[in-house]
Amino acid sequence: MEELEATLRDARRKKRREAILLSLVGAVFVAAGVFLLFVVKSPWMGAMSICFGLMGNLAGLVELRGRTTLTTDIMLTVSCFLFALTGVLMIVSGVLAPDSWGWRGGRAGIIGGGLALAFFGPGTVILVIVTVRRHRARSRR
Repeated sequence: MEELEATLRDARRKKRREAILLSLVGAVFVAAGVFLLFVVKSPWMGAMSICFGLMGNLAGLVELRGRTTLTTDIMLTVSCFLFALTGVLMIVSGVLAPDSWGWRGGRAGIIGGGLALAFFGPGTVILVIVTVRRHRARSRR
């Protein structure tokens, strides 16, 4: 029994470490986005970096909370939406400002943005549906 408790304690500690690391990486992306936005004057790349970083921060906070509540469901949905928004920004920047992608050109933004939007756009819709259903089921109890 002690071995099981030790294993569970280690798993919780690892999950907490990973959530903190995810939040820190998100903060680095937000800082890099602000730098790109205001210092380098690259609005597309800055906005994408900020959205990506905020998504990481929110996902890290959800992991830290651990249990499923309406707040964590909303935070996870917003995080997924921000990633989908990042995909939209990548597509728009690939079309309108292909030079912002450097030597890769606008195709890299369009392809990467399309993949992000294809995965996280429907993911956002699914999370909204799951959150609404879960909240309705809890309110009926």
